[in-house]
Amino acid sequence: MQNTENISYKIGTVSRITGIGTETLRAWERRYQAVVPLRNESGGRNYSKDDVEKLFLLKSLTDNGFSIGNVAKLKLEDLKDLSENNHSLNTPTKTHDSASITEETSCQIVLVGDGFPLRVLDGLEEIKGIKVTGTYNSLEELQNKSEHSANTSIVIFEKPTLNSQTSDEVYKLRELTGAWHVIVLYGFANQQQIEKLQSTQTSVIRSSIDVQELGRLCIFQSGGSEKLPQLVPGSTLHYEQTIPSRIFSNQQLAKLASISSTIKCECPKHISDLVRDLVAFETYSAECENENQQDAALHGYLHAITSQARSMLEEAMSHLIRVEGIDIHKQ
Repeated sequence: MQNTENISYKIGTVSRITGIGTETLRAWERRYQAVVPLRNESGGRNYSKDDVEKLFLLKSLTDNGFSIGNVAKLKLEDLKDLSENNHSLNTPTKTHDSASITEETSCQIVLVGDGFPLRVLDGLEEIKGIKVTGTYNSLEELQNKSEHSANTSIVIFEKPTLNSQTSDEVYKLRELTGAWHVIVLYGFANQQQIEKLQSTQTSVIRSSIDVQELGRLCIFQSGGSEKLPQLVPGSTLHYEQTIPSRIFSNQQLAKLASISSTIKCECPKHISDLVRDLVAFETYSAECENENQQDAALHGYLHAITSQARSMLEEAMSHLIRVEGIDIHKQ
């Protein structure tokens, strides 16, 4: 009979057995020395039976709130004792909605894509309020998994390029995970593709975004803005490609403001005024971004956030127009 103690497992097999993504396995090894497998002649990792057992325990503990940094270097027996003594491992996690997030709850994130750099995998979980609950190499891999996190707040979807199928893929991700928001990280795309994807439920960001800013965006979009980590001095902001196009012209906004009295509702006027104020501030912050190189990153951030707020109000106005049956093209 084969001696099972001497069996070794390749990283792909270990990933399938434990449910831990291959990039996460590499990150845990490099950053925390959680498990340091032997290497074969070609440099590939060979995991032992004890390595796999330890990884099982680490995943179970981190899934239940333990920080990988606090448990990674514990011995196998210590991990077993901790697992057995921790009654919360058998207690189902409560579900949350976006309105009930507090400082004690996590922004639970699922990563989908095979291009995530280690700086994202290593750095994201270091941000207060962030918890990465799953890493998948593709949408197909996520779809084939029998279990997904029921509490997913955000899906970060890495795409080298955007194409005509990306919208359907984003919809499928939201359907599979129940996430409140999808952040699409892309390498190259034209402005039309970006604008088509961008919405209140989807953010489209260059993949070169600083990991601190990515964490801030995740928490903001999950409803936990009170937990936003402080900006790190010198961090790079990459929002210049995420400015949504305007839905209403200045003339249309003026017309909407003037017809509010005819439907006995002041909402079109108030929303029009808000949108025009935000447009004005967008212009102001964009000019500051171009003129003041020292504060370009700050004003770029303000420009992007203002444009997101304006886009959300424009969508609200569009909904109001549909409900009230307003024809803004009518003379």
